[in-house]
Amino acid sequence: MRSTAFAFLLLSGTLLSCDNDDDVKIEDVPATVREALMSSFPNATGIDWEKKGEDYEADFDVDIVDYSAMINSSGTVIKHKYDIAATELPEAIRTAIGQNYADHKIDGPEVLVQNGDTLYQVELDHSTSKDEKLVFSSNGQQVDQAYWD
Repeated sequence: MRSTAFAFLLLSGTLLSCDNDDDVKIEDVPATVREALMSSFPNATGIDWEKKGEDYEADFDVDIVDYSAMINSSGTVIKHKYDIAATELPEAIRTAIGQNYADHKIDGPEVLVQNGDTLYQVELDHSTSKDEKLVFSSNGQQVDQAYWD
């Protein structure tokens, strides 16, 4: 019994130590980065920070909506995204998905704002084949843009 409990504690500790390797304590985030976030999203709550290369990613809520923002070390918001309901996707996108991915289910739609452009990310789940992660412009055209997880 004692060895089983020890093995469980060891496994739990290992799993917890592997989780969130990129997490950054708020005091380790430069003031310019924190200020940029609060200036752009003054109602942000529940902020979690991660370091992504030289940039900082903040995951947070505004009201009850999940947001993420990527901010460089000089305090420029590079991009941000937020969750929306599938019904909030532009009609052109829903039509394109219906025509080209009729056997897929829309999951996790998001608005992605980057370089002044508003794009839409969607995960398309399929029960028997590969799921898709796609980015669309508001007119329903698929965009050659990396999906931001």
